This record gives sequence, C-alpha cells and structure tokens, in this order.
Amino acid sequence: MTSRPFITTRRIGLAFAGQVFNEWTRVEIPRSIDDISGSFTLELRDAPRPYASWPFATLAQLARQPQLWDAVTITLDGRPIMVGYVDRIEPDAAEGRSSVTVTGRDKTADLVDCAATVDGPAEYRNVTVLDAAKMICAPFGISVKADVDVGEPIDRVAIDPGETAMSAIEKLVRQRALIVTSDGVGGLLLTRSGRSRAPAALVFPGNVYESRGSFSAEGRYSDYVVKGQMEKAAGGRESKSQLDATAFPLATNAQPERVTKQAAREEAGVTINGRAKDEEVTRYRPIVSMGRTQLDAKSAQKQAEWMMRTTRGRSETIEHSVKGFGSGDAIWRPNTLAFVDDAYQGVNRDMLIAGVTLAFDEQGEATHLGLTGPEAYDTEPEGDRRKDHRRRTAASTKKTSAPKALDSTAHRLNE
Repeated sequence: MTSRPFITTRRIGLAFAGQVFNEWTRVEIPRSIDDISGSFTLELRDAPRPYASWPFATLAQLARQPQLWDAVTITLDGRPIMVGYVDRIEPDAAEGRSSVTVTGRDKTADLVDCAATVDGPAEYRNVTVLDAAKMICAPFGISVKADVDVGEPIDRVAIDPGETAMSAIEKLVRQRALIVTSDGVGGLLLTRSGRSRAPAALVFPGNVYESRGSFSAEGRYSDYVVKGQMEKAAGGRESKSQLDATAFPLATNAQPERVTKQAAREEAGVTINGRAKDEEVTRYRPIVSMGRTQLDAKSAQKQAEWMMRTTRGRSETIEHSVKGFGSGDAIWRPNTLAFVDDAYQGVNRDMLIAGVTLAFDEQGEATHLGLTGPEAYDTEPEGDRRKDHRRRTAASTKKTSAPKALDSTAHRLNE
C-alpha cells in the first residue's frame, strides 16, 4: 500500500526572524466582521524534529523553527495579508509521519485579550469615537483609522474596571452604529457595511461548488428598547439651577398635578429611551438593552433600530465555498457586497460577505464565505435592501465563470 503523497502550497508564506516558511500541507486563515481579530492555522511537514528523533530520517532543513510569541507576517504570493503573533505550536509525530501546526492571530488580538487601562485614564471627556479608540489602542501599538464620518463627540466616555480594550471600543461604536474591524495588518478600521464590492458574483451551481443555509427565528424580538441616562437636563441644555441655601423642596401639600409634572420633568432629564419594532415577528417578544455609556435620545433610537436590523439580518445566513482565493487580481475579503444567485437557498440579490476563510488541504485551494443580508450592519433604514433584487436574468448570472487563480504578480492587498 503506497502512502498518500504530500500536497503543499507555496503561495502562503509565514515570514519571521528573517526567514520564510512556505511549504504548507494545510492552511486556514479566517477573517470576520464579528471576530475582530483574524487568525491563522498552518501545518507543515516537520524536518528538524524527526532528524533529531530517528536515525533513518533525512535532514530536509536546519533552520530556526517558529516559536511562541514570535512576530510573524502571513503573505499570499509575497504580499502581506496578516501581521500578528504565534499563539500556539503543536508538534505531532508517529513513525513514518511528522508535522507541526502553527496557530496565531493578528495584532488586534491583544485588544480582545487585555485590559483597556490599568493605571488610567479611565474616563475621557468630549471626544469622538475615533479619538477615544486611538487613545485606547495607543499603548498596544495599534493604529486606528475611519473611512466614514464617526459622528459628534461623546460628552463622557467611561472605561469599566477590568474591561478589555475591544469591549471599551465596541460599546462606543455601537452608539454611532459603526463597525469596528481589523485591517489584518496591524490596525483597526471604523467603517460601515458594504462600502465596496466583491471580486465576482456568487452563482450556485456555477463558481460556487457548495451551498449551505441557516434561517432562524431564535434570538429575534418584536420590540427592541434601549434605555440610558444622561447628565444634561431635558431639552439638551445644562441645568443652570443649583441647590443652595435658598433652595427648598416642594411643599408636602403641593397639588398632585404639580408634583406629577415636576416628576415627569425630572425623569425626562435623566432617562433616555429608544424603540424599534420588527414587523416580521408576529407575537409579543420584547427585549430591553441598557446603554453602557451616556446616551442622548437620537443615539438611543439609532441604537435600537440598528439592533433590530442586525438581529434580523444575521438570522438568515448562507455559506458558499468557491475554488481558489479570489477572482482576477483581488482576493475575497469580508465586508464586501456580492450578488448572489442561489436558487437552492431562494436568494437572488446582493448579500454581505461577513466572513472569509482562505483554506488549503489535499483538495486544493478554496475560500469559504459567510454571507448575510446587507441590512445586518446597516446604520440607516435598509429600504428595499432586504428584498430580492432580480437585476440579472438567470441566463446572465449562470454565465459567470469560476474565479481564476490569483496571478502571483497581480495580487493586490486590500489597503
């Protein structure tokens, strides 16, 4: 019985300490809007360890192996697609075989794992979401940029004791209905959904060789309520009345309607409510979310509407698998819009690519795409983005050819 020959790819490289490892038997590089930090899992045939363990083994290379904590750059056809660190190394051997699996994440993993602040500051005043994110990320050496308007400054930004850096940033971007995602190469991006298009349409059957769907009512609600408090008085003006020696409470014999009006004014001054309704949920299923930072009425309403659209959009997901890592001179990447023609799933419209996994194994190169409705991350009402858009005939979409393999000289990194 002959052993199965090892199939490797040299298109994916792991660069570290002046060396490049580029002969992998298995590759998995997932990136997602939701997971923030991208990751990588690379498996290669091991040479130095067998050489040291079995006298009959042949020496294939004598080079420094990747070590825990190493700073690494993952490349595709020589171009960087991820900058990060090695988290785990798993050697595996038996007589006649040996391999090492190297796993890691991009630089933003430290924001996910670590405290936002230790010795302060724990509060910022009158800063934009972008400015606050930059100050939180600065100690980690991670840059932050935005390709959209991030909105007005927030009066007060508080970081909870022990709160992670990413948690502190996420609660801020939620107020402005922004998406925070890793750019893969050492920075964060504040953006909104679907600002660019994927390199090709997705057609099943066609360039898509496998299609899986999930349509769920779990986690959806009829009414979304966001509650919060603000330090300003009702109307958005600072209260100029201060308690002093001349101030006095309402008399106990004050008329009930006067007490009621004053209580209403006081409640309006500190309590903020935002409400949104999902008309597709036909029974009463309310949910209340407390704002984690100071809210005004506009941002509370915006947050409630965003929660409703996000939950509804993510309840319908499709997974498509295609051959290769991209089409033409571009790779598949998250947060891009793709036209989807999939009669099996009953979809013929634009969908958002929320997650991308570049993969290689004995079956060859493939990309696994996680698709959701484009309204899942919309900051504004989606209009007809949720409805099917039969902008192409079945004949025209089925002419879409399978993505071509990336030319090693044509690959472009998403800036």
